Amino acid sequence: MPLGRSLGANVSVFPSSFFELGTSRLTDASQLVNLDELVRVAKKYDLYVKVTSAADSTTGTTNIKNALSVLQADYIASELNKRGLPTDRIIKNSKGGISDYVPTETNRYTKVELFFRN
Repeated sequence: MPLGRSLGANVSVFPSSFFELGTSRLTDASQLVNLDELVRVAKKYDLYVKVTSAADSTTGTTNIKNALSVLQADYIASELNKRGLPTDRIIKNSKGGISDYVPTETNRYTKVELFFRN
């Protein structure tokens, strides 16, 4: 799906939302604190939300890493939906296992971006 035009800079709500090793559980539930406001803004300005999730490259097999990444994106997307954002305004992207950041556990994250759709 094309992302359309951006807000200038995408608004990342979860740049540091991290998951427990091998799970779709957040290391700290307080990481969900901004979801209500994010949904309010997305609905008010008719924005779409892209949820991107990744697992770290050292967690199990490729299949496990891919599955974890999908579960984590699904979890955040479901939390957005519970707060009133329609599922047709949520795009999920899972990256599987990555090794982009140090320390290793920082690669287990989910990023949320707001955007306009053409």
